[in-house]
Amino acid sequence: MEKNINNNIKNNININNNINNKTNYRIIFHIDMNCFFASCHIAINDKLRNKPIVVAHNDEQKKSIILTASYEARKYGIYTTMLVRDAIKLCPQVIVVEPDYELYERFSKLFFEYMFSITPFVEAMSIDEGFLDVTEICKTVDAIKLATTIQNRLYNEFKLPCSIGIAPNKFLAKMGSDIKKPMGITVVRKRELDKVIWPLDIKNMFGVGKKTEPKLREIGINKIGDIINFKDKELLERTVGPAFTKYLIDRANGIDDSPVTVVKEDDFSSVSNEHTFSYNVNSIETIKMMIKILGNSVGERLEKHNFFAYTIGIKIKYNDFTVVQRSRGLNKPINDDYAIYRICSDLFDEFNDTNKTVRLIGVFATRLTKSEKAEKEERLTLFDDMSKFEKAEQDKKVNKLLDNINRNLGKDIIKVGINKN
Repeated sequence: MEKNINNNIKNNININNNINNKTNYRIIFHIDMNCFFASCHIAINDKLRNKPIVVAHNDEQKKSIILTASYEARKYGIYTTMLVRDAIKLCPQVIVVEPDYELYERFSKLFFEYMFSITPFVEAMSIDEGFLDVTEICKTVDAIKLATTIQNRLYNEFKLPCSIGIAPNKFLAKMGSDIKKPMGITVVRKRELDKVIWPLDIKNMFGVGKKTEPKLREIGINKIGDIINFKDKELLERTVGPAFTKYLIDRANGIDDSPVTVVKEDDFSSVSNEHTFSYNVNSIETIKMMIKILGNSVGERLEKHNFFAYTIGIKIKYNDFTVVQRSRGLNKPINDDYAIYRICSDLFDEFNDTNKTVRLIGVFATRLTKSEKAEKEERLTLFDDMSKFEKAEQDKKVNKLLDNINRNLGKDIIKVGINKN
């Protein structure tokens, strides 16, 4: 069966470019990796399988925040953002695993490479989840069989469990993938909203955060279905604003015409990558690590297509839905991932509002060029006098040198560290 499905996928890979326009009929998948950080560690260390593990810095005082917990750990009441010491009280045998963001980046790359082998219409939401528009493919392949094939392939080949939501739009697909975890496949149809979506608690509605939830509860909206029956639209608008009121009403009715947004690899005007945290983050170290992952992704895509960027920037979305976007123009274009990280890290330090927690972080590169001048670089050896180079140029050349060493001698033989101070 899988062989036939894969053959049909290949036959349908040249999909009409108009598929992502508004149509009356779409089939959208939302694929969400289950306990992604923990799953990555389990994938490379089978001794962790079926054990209660948490991903967090294992400091002496056990005050670190848990980034994710395996399902075995969650059975004890352990959850993301809990302190390690509190998790140990609930489960003394819990295993604390140090975060490895390079590992997560590597598995994320494998995940999205496989998604793009299914269809060119892939929209990454973060490093561990994305939307697929499979409308055209599902004209010849059953949607549930296709989802099962994808799920089995990710688990059998990469040892990564995932849940998949299938629906006629992105919102319902996202809601569907959250219903059955781990390893669930859920179809959400508009005619079944009253049975599948409306009974869900309002906190489970995609787009409703921890700040909005109590406001909605104060006016009597506790379940998604309460939005449908809420008669005082003016009160709702005063509570959450007109724009978000429209969002709530549309989504509760299963309305979402937003397309699966794809960056065309051969027609870049900018390159960006974002990550939405599953919780509001105030750990600078966690955010900086994510900026490093995103910067690596942006730099890799620029270098792959021989682009250089004159502008590098960051996007920060806070818990109150406010968004800050700041960038830095450069006299000399770059595509080096470490240089991108340094700029974005500086921008974050300069413009981050420390009174708020971060919900989303993004890295972007614009004003792209294929300048031959930008490609001409002075060669550097391990024995050169580094003092003759400016710091920015020094970082770039060292990073390129280490890339070459690692490429020839093995991945991650030598690494560039991140200053956590």
